Amino acid sequence: MRSLSLSVPNALLLAGALAAASCGRASDPVGAGADRDPSLPAQGAAAVRTAPAPGVVVPDEELVDQDGAPVRLRDLAQDRVLVVNFVFTTCTTICSPMTAIFGRLQAELGDALERDVRLVSISLDPATDTPERLKGYAAKFGRRPGWVFLTGKRERVSRVLDALGGRAPVKEQHTPITLIGRAAEGRWTRVDGIATPARLAEETRAYLWRGLAAPGAGGRRLDDPWRNF
Repeated sequence: MRSLSLSVPNALLLAGALAAASCGRASDPVGAGADRDPSLPAQGAAAVRTAPAPGVVVPDEELVDQDGAPVRLRDLAQDRVLVVNFVFTTCTTICSPMTAIFGRLQAELGDALERDVRLVSISLDPATDTPERLKGYAAKFGRRPGWVFLTGKRERVSRVLDALGGRAPVKEQHTPITLIGRAAEGRWTRVDGIATPARLAEETRAYLWRGLAAPGAGGRRLDDPWRNF
């Protein structure tokens, strides 16, 4: 399968043409309650559904980031909200739109990115997606500190995907999934469909506000101007 190289605007336009479909499936009609963004065409926009994701566990597995550095997912999750998606660089449909949306989400998060939130994109094709390949792919979408692309040995990546509920028996048929949560609380939200950056920011904000309200939240108050990131 050849790689599809898209700019962020083109990837977002492609997202508007894809319903909540897999990499290898044609789009479905717009569903009720479809999540729309002004930058995306209304017709064919993906229906987005959110639900609690019980049973999600952040495993203590060592993977490798886009710079070739060893990374443990539990370390990334420590004291932060994780926002996780599952992509691969040779995908020709939903992966570029999903990655472009994470690129836009960085701006929505503002100063909260890295300080309070980490974005994590995990490869579904570790045999192909070397760190070097992931680094080049990430650069096309404007990756900033606080957004990490992960790959590694196939068996380790598989264990991580199983624990997070992101594994697809056939990578070309994976569906658009985003997980948002706090590992320390064991509380996660699963977002099915190609959600807009604003929608993902809203779901993330709910976890941040809860964290600020919790005892020992570093002295921040819920009325801090920061909370309106």
